[in-house]
Amino acid sequence: MPEFLIHVGGTVVARWPGVLFGLLVPVFALLISEPLKAFWSSLSVGPLLTLPVSEHLGAGAAFLATLLLFDFLQYWEHRFEHRFFWSVHAVHHSVEELSAATSYSHPLQFVPMFLLISVPLSLVDFGPTSPNGMVLFAIGLLPVLIHSPVRLRFGPLRHLLVDPHYHRIHHSLEERHFDRNFSIIFSFWDRLFGTCVMPRGDEWPATGIHEAYSPRTVAELLLFPLRLARPTPAPDATCLPPEPGEANRQAA
Repeated sequence: MPEFLIHVGGTVVARWPGVLFGLLVPVFALLISEPLKAFWSSLSVGPLLTLPVSEHLGAGAAFLATLLLFDFLQYWEHRFEHRFFWSVHAVHHSVEELSAATSYSHPLQFVPMFLLISVPLSLVDFGPTSPNGMVLFAIGLLPVLIHSPVRLRFGPLRHLLVDPHYHRIHHSLEERHFDRNFSIIFSFWDRLFGTCVMPRGDEWPATGIHEAYSPRTVAELLLFPLRLARPTPAPDATCLPPEPGEANRQAA
């Protein structure tokens, strides 16, 4: 059975499914959008939402509006996976060494992505300046960035955008970090909906899950959802500050 591990100097540094999954997500979104729109048109179902972006505002405003809507749906789809689809989504959280190539997940993850992101987006009229290519590039690039092992911090901008330091909390092994920092692009969704934890300056927790190790083969990946399930507590409605005095596990 072929293994997913890529070894450099005897150390596992990445897994090729992350690259494949990362490439497939924007392709999937692009390929499915037009057939869905044609389907709604055949049923005489018009757009349920029209973005208030005119040609006068230009492509920049259209790009930002589209990205905001996509990320809003992505935030709630992410929370849905943790609440109702954890045994599938957990394959992504099982990675012990985050890297740009470990944003992969189980193929079944395309099901909630289709239902909660692709379908709603197919019912939106993005207007004549819809920057589909730019949005696809952004949503393909940013998950790679936030899963990178670099201790990159955006400073005060982390209240607006997700950086690797902020997102690592979401993958933390520490229980107080469970089901926090769901945002992928704009971090303020977490603050608005009560799932925010701001990391301390030196906080770099160990990642993974306690229930299972990361899959090493194709068979282990496909069968992973059968290996575990866990309940998910409801998050508090606050942006929790870091707890002073707690020892933090530093990355090697």
